[in-house]
Amino acid sequence: MLIPISYPLNRATPLYPGTEPLTITRTKSFEGGDAENKSLIAVSSHAGTHIDLPRHFCPDGGSVKALLAPEAVFAPARCIAIPKTGTEPIRIHDLLPHLDAIQASRALFVRTGSGRIRESDPDAYAERHPRVHPEVPGFLRMQNPALRLFGIDTISIAIPAEPEEGAEAHRGFLCTSPHIFLLEDVDLSYDRLLEEPWTLRLYPVVFDDLEGVPVVALAEFE
Repeated sequence: MLIPISYPLNRATPLYPGTEPLTITRTKSFEGGDAENKSLIAVSSHAGTHIDLPRHFCPDGGSVKALLAPEAVFAPARCIAIPKTGTEPIRIHDLLPHLDAIQASRALFVRTGSGRIRESDPDAYAERHPRVHPEVPGFLRMQNPALRLFGIDTISIAIPAEPEEGAEAHRGFLCTSPHIFLLEDVDLSYDRLLEEPWTLRLYPVVFDDLEGVPVVALAEFE
């Protein structure tokens, strides 16, 4: 069974402050005398459910084309619940009760509950959401050197009010070997994600030399 855990992109998609909105320009062309409708779509590489690769924050870091495949598979994936409100940080002490899941996963997801307000309060979802403290990536890497991806149900692991902390957290995941990719703005509302290991399947919307890219993300259950 496949469950989508990525959000569809549209012009109402909440965006991290400073991210360019999706634009759609309608055009017409004429083939053989007949009018043909077309659309030009422009979208940020960090809009909607997207993956961050090392090039996003690391000098000479790898890109989508260099580090992913057109279908990227991570298994086992595990999702843990760490409820947070406002801009509360996720810290090491929050992770300690979940060491079994952390140590047994190649992709780890954290459900904070932030996704509940994505539609009802998109401004709060974009600006005043839980964040990940810079102490977390080193701890995860120490507990599980095989971990390759960290996902979260917030628009970013960082908040606009703490840009230096956010940059440090991104670098902690992306710039230290082994890299831990980041999957942000993920729909983790499906309760079965918390109950058992599953397989993450990612399909980059654009497969090219990019520092990040929107993705179609699927959770596969046996």
